[in-house]
Parts: sequence; C-alpha cells; structure tokens
Amino acid sequence: MSIAFLFPGRGSQRPGMLHRLPDTAASATVLAEADWALRRLAARAGSADAAGAAGRAGTAGREYADGIAELDTAEALEKSPVACHVALLVAGVAGARAMSEDEAVTPAFVAGEDVGGYAAAVIAEVLTLEEALRAVRLRGELLERAEEPEGDVAIRLAQHLATVERRPQRVPYVSGAYGRSLRGDTNAVLDELARSVARPVPWEKVAAALADEGAACCVELPPGRALTSRTAAVPGMRVVSVEEYGLADAAEFARPAGPGGTGGSEAGGSAHEGSPSGHAGGGPAHEAGPEAGGGGHAGAGGDDPWSGHSGFA
Repeated sequence: MSIAFLFPGRGSQRPGMLHRLPDTAASATVLAEADWALRRLAARAGSADAAGAAGRAGTAGREYADGIAELDTAEALEKSPVACHVALLVAGVAGARAMSEDEAVTPAFVAGEDVGGYAAAVIAEVLTLEEALRAVRLRGELLERAEEPEGDVAIRLAQHLATVERRPQRVPYVSGAYGRSLRGDTNAVLDELARSVARPVPWEKVAAALADEGAACCVELPPGRALTSRTAAVPGMRVVSVEEYGLADAAEFARPAGPGGTGGSEAGGSAHEGSPSGHAGGGPAHEAGPEAGGGGHAGAGGDDPWSGHSGFA
C-alpha cells in the first residue's frame, strides 16, 4: 500500500488560492521562502535593467517586487501566465509540505500535470523551490510572448534545466510519457518537465502508471480537484482533494494506505462511510508488475517516449 501526491496544472488556478492554503507552519514556511525568492528575482531583474540589459525578462521580473502578495488576484491570474505558473507551483509545494510535515503523511510517489510537474519535482527533491520558481517563471514568460513554437519553448526550457545542479532524488516521479516511475534518474525527470510544454501527456496515462506502480491512494494538493475526478476512474484507486476536504480530513483518509497502514476495506470497493471518499473506485487495486519501476533513462536504446515529435529530432 502506498500514497501518491498529485499536483494540478493550468486550469486549476483560482483567485485567492494562495490565501486559502492550509494554515500550518510548513505551509507558512513555503510561502515565506517563495516570497523571499521572488523578491530576489525581482531585484536581479531590476539590476539588469539598470545596467542597460535589453529583453523582456527584466520587465516581467518586476511583477515580483511585492513577492507573492498579488500573485493570486483575479487580474494577475487572467492576464499573466507567469503569475499563474508561479502561483500553481507555490500552492502545490505548500500543500504537500503541510501534508508531510504537519500531518506526517508522506508520498511514495509524486506526479504532476503541466506546471504541476515542477511542484512534483520539488517534493521529489529533483529541484529546489527557488530552482523551480526560476524555471516556471521562464516557462510562463516564453508562453506569454508566443514568439516561438512550443517545440522551441521546450528546447529553451531544456537548456535552462541543464544548468540545474543534479542531486539525489528522494521520491519516485511517475511519468506518463515513460509509463512508469522515474527513480534515481534526475535527467529523465527534467527532460519530461521541459518537453511537456510541447507535448502534454494525457492524465489517463499518468493515472494508469500510478496504478501499475502500486499506488493505493492519491492525494491531490491545492488548488482544486481536477485530478481527483480524473484519477477516480482507475479501478480500486482511492483519491482525495486537500482543498475540497481540508488538510486534516484528507490526511486521515490517506493514512491507511501509508507505511504501517492496514489499507482497510477502503482499498478497493466502497470507500469508508462518512469519509471524504465518494471517489474510491470499485474492484481490486492494480498491483505493480515485475517490470514496474526501473532506473535508467528510457530515452536510451530507441525507447524515447517523445520520439517522432517535431522539434525533438
């Protein structure tokens, strides 16, 4: 039995989402860290402009002069892809840290859709929060400009992520593109993050990979419940949204699937009556097959799941 953390992407954003995060010490720490990092990025952008540097990155960077305070306003989320990207990242990481540190519910797997993949990479410790903030800021800026085809945007992102320090991965990152979890393969995770902007993977493939890896319960971190409703289609999978049911109830729902949990009668079949569960699927949970997992980069030996996509020849 194991727990997966899910991180939603664009389309899940909503005004005030950073102000509705769990009111916990871990969440507050993430917000403070993000605020400090964004102010520092704004200061660097301002220095570049003062030095006569051309380009729009400096102009976009001034959005962060006030940190995270205005990132989740209706106007910012509607008009600025950068604000949307950053707010989704911060919300996901803050929710995950609150679940792990304040409720002691930890993931055996992480997965994300669209920009949510960057939040998943932070929890997997492939990226630091500041590294992820820089990456999603660039992603949002490139999409906002709309000057290049998405394949070229992906190449720019790959070039940026190539500069990130490689470090040991703590949590397996479940990839829909590779159809399995990426364990100890930081390059493959970063490769997926870059390329997904041009070739999004259907969430159904990610959900199937989670089931094949043995995930018994999926916890969707803020904002929203878009992935909860789509993951519930997997037979036997128990899913819950933190935003919908609150941190404490979502944690209580997930614990039976975690280390030391019994799994109970909720792992498949009907969910526990009265819990935030009406999303549990019927039938037996999928079991991880003998080929699940693995370590090396699947792109080797002609097994690249992105092959054939224009812009990645």
